[in-house]
Amino acid sequence: MYAMKAVYKVKIMKIIDRIFWTLLLTGVLFVSLFFGRGFIRATAENPYGWEKISAYTTYYDKGDVGRCKNISVAASLIDGVTLQPYGDFSFNTTVGKRTAEAGFQQAKIIVNGEYVLGVGGGVCQVSTTLYNAAIKAGLTIVEYHPHSLRVGYVPPSRDAMVSSGSDLRLFNPHAFPIYLSLKTTGESVCAAFYGKNEGYRYEINTVLLETIPPPIPIVKLGEEEGIIRAEKEGIRSEAYLECYKNDCLLFRRRLRVDEYRPIQGIIGKKIAK
Repeated sequence: MYAMKAVYKVKIMKIIDRIFWTLLLTGVLFVSLFFGRGFIRATAENPYGWEKISAYTTYYDKGDVGRCKNISVAASLIDGVTLQPYGDFSFNTTVGKRTAEAGFQQAKIIVNGEYVLGVGGGVCQVSTTLYNAAIKAGLTIVEYHPHSLRVGYVPPSRDAMVSSGSDLRLFNPHAFPIYLSLKTTGESVCAAFYGKNEGYRYEINTVLLETIPPPIPIVKLGEEEGIIRAEKEGIRSEAYLECYKNDCLLFRRRLRVDEYRPIQGIIGKKIAK
């Protein structure tokens, strides 16, 4: 009788022990998911049923095959990331190196104020779209870099260039996680952030400060006659962040000041024979 009681007691202790460790591991997992730093991945659009807190869309030419592919690849690598409370996000860490092996193609990039072909051209449109959605979600921008030339898919002072040495880094100051969705349609990319909508609305306004005239065009002698490269004015601009709650303006502050270089024109003239 006593032996059977001892056996039952051991079995009960083992069951209690299993329950204890199961609850402990569940608790650790819960804490790491919702309160840990960094981010985890999910696989579906808004899988947790959270509220949409911001969205931003930019558009591109669907005829530029290389650019379209690069935007699609970069967006797919970010889509499904969950940014934890008080966690950081790095564009370069998440997307990785822009190489042919990683699926990126040749397209136009800006190097030293010039448009040239390079692997990964167009990826900056993804980082720029993400940057605008992040600001509208109330996230903190830890690191961003403007282009040397003005880009056409966002107003001035709202771009975020990325390269091997320049990153876009975000910080989630909220006490809740934020799910990142990045979707492409073949001619647009949309960044949407999901979490807890606390009733705040963030708007970004651009102010044009001045235009910068381009230098005198370069005359290039040769077989070509006409404009080889069109000149373009540069600009100085600034952006302001406005925060509203219930349509009441809570604050307005300057986000950034930028200067975009002018483009020097090139005119071709045929050599007289």
